Amino acid sequence: MRVPYAVLEQAVAAHFRGLGLSEEHAHSMAVVLLEAELEGNSGHGLSRIPQYTAQLQAGGLNPRPTLRLEQPRPALQVLKADGAPGPVAGLYAVEALLPLARRQGAAALAVQGAGHAGALSAYVGRLARSGLVGLAFANTPPAIAPGPVLGTNPIALGAPAEPYPVVVDTSVSVVARGKIIAAAKRGESIPLGWAVDREGQPTTNPQAALEGSLVPIGGGKGYALAVLVEVLAGVLAGGVLSPELPLPWTSPEAAAKPGLLLVGLEPSVFPGYAARMTRLVEALEAAGGRIPGWRRVASREKALREGVPVGEGLLEELARLGLHLKGGKA
Repeated sequence: MRVPYAVLEQAVAAHFRGLGLSEEHAHSMAVVLLEAELEGNSGHGLSRIPQYTAQLQAGGLNPRPTLRLEQPRPALQVLKADGAPGPVAGLYAVEALLPLARRQGAAALAVQGAGHAGALSAYVGRLARSGLVGLAFANTPPAIAPGPVLGTNPIALGAPAEPYPVVVDTSVSVVARGKIIAAAKRGESIPLGWAVDREGQPTTNPQAALEGSLVPIGGGKGYALAVLVEVLAGVLAGGVLSPELPLPWTSPEAAAKPGLLLVGLEPSVFPGYAARMTRLVEALEAAGGRIPGWRRVASREKALREGVPVGEGLLEELARLGLHLKGGKA
C-alpha cells in the first residue's frame, strides 16, 4: 500500500508525541525516519519504529531529554544528549555544527548518550545542502565477523555539488543490519554472502543472520574500516565501544547509546572546490559511473508524488503499536 507523505508525517509525529516526546522532538523523529523511506532506505525508516517505541516505553531512551552543548575547544563541540532518541540528537547536532564550521572553516561535534541515529545521510545531507562538506561516523552494537566484536560502523559523506549534493552513506558490512531486520519482518530470505550464522556458516535466514554476524565488505579491508570508525566514534567521540553496546532487540531498557562524530568543512576555504567537484562529477558520468546520492533524489520525488510504499506486515506491526495508517492519493 502507498501512503501519502503528509499522512505518514502526521501519524508518526503523533505516535511519538503519545510516547512523551515534545512537539519539536516528535517532528524530528518523523522527519528522519520518513526521509529514509522516501530515499528507499526502508531498513532505517518505519521498520525502526517498533525498536524506538520499545526503548522509550522501557526507559532505555529519554522522551524528555535535556540536551547540553559543551565547547571544550574553539572548533570542537560535545553534545551531552541525556538519553535522547538518536534522530532528535542528530538534527540538533547538525544545527549546532553549521555555524561553528562556517566560522572556523572546519569543526567537529561529538554526540554522547543518544540512541540509534538512523541513516547518517540525514545529517551529512543537511550539512551539504547548507553548503558544507559533512562527514559522519557512528559505532554500533556488535555485528560483523569475526566475533562479532565490532558493529557495522557506518561512514557517511555529504558534499555540495550541482545539481544535487554527493551523498555517500555506507556501513562497513556487505549490507546494513537494518536491511536484514526489514527482511526478517517481511518473512523474506536474504542473499547468500550477506551474513553467517552462530557457527560461522553462510546463511540466507535473516533471523539466523541477526543471531550470527554480518560479513564485512572486502573481508579484512572492511574489518579495518570498522576499526577506523570505532576509533573515531567510539574511542574518541562516544566513550562507549561497540562490544559494550547492547543489541537493540534484546534489551530495550538499556538501549544502545553509540557514539556519533560529525565533521563540517567550509569548502570556500579551499579555492577551486566547486570547479574540481564539477570536473569529478563530469568524469564519473562520462565513465558511466553512478553519482552517489543522486538516485535518492529521484526516489524522494516519486514517493512524494505517488505515496510511500508500506508493506502489509509492517502496517500490521505498526497498528499493534497504535499507529494506524491509511493509503490514498499522495
